[in-house]
Amino acid sequence: MDIRKKCLNLLQLAKSYHRVFWGVLALLFLCLFSSCFFFAQENSGTAEAATEIEQLANNIRRYYQNRPDYWGLSTQMVLDKNIYPNKMLENNQLVGHFGNPVLVGNGLNADVLMPGSRHFDIIYKDLNKKQCVGLASFKFSRDFWLGISEISVISDGQSQPFTWDDEKNGLPIQKNRAKAVCKGNNTIIWHYEQ
Repeated sequence: MDIRKKCLNLLQLAKSYHRVFWGVLALLFLCLFSSCFFFAQENSGTAEAATEIEQLANNIRRYYQNRPDYWGLSTQMVLDKNIYPNKMLENNQLVGHFGNPVLVGNGLNADVLMPGSRHFDIIYKDLNKKQCVGLASFKFSRDFWLGISEISVISDGQSQPFTWDDEKNGLPIQKNRAKAVCKGNNTIIWHYEQ
């Protein structure tokens, strides 16, 4: 009789652990699913936008590889010579993955590069905070960084340059610094050296 009671107790204990086991398993699955969904939402489009930046820069460098400088480089020239990645053309303008204007040239206004210019800028305008943080702190490939001398983030009229020799605002940009700098309306300028 005592053994029978112990067996029943063990059976009830096993059933209760069984429920707990499946409950914990369901909770873990739910947490995993929601974190994957959040991660996908947070990074949606950032990798594609980063890829188009790399492709555009590589196309420009390849086009100018046998020239002494970037003389004449401008957004219009990139369009005229079909140097852009195909996905970026929309209504005869360069448009980024997020639907933002993209310019090529010198500085914020993407001025046409003059003779002797040994650098060029790719300018991504009208980025919201999430897009700005994602692109500014994106983990680009090692090859990408070889040509970058500076990245400037212009947010709500305030410009913050990031350079290799700046301890606080150094390259590559850390996510916490990007979050601190990116605000409402943002522009990112990637400054490439020859």
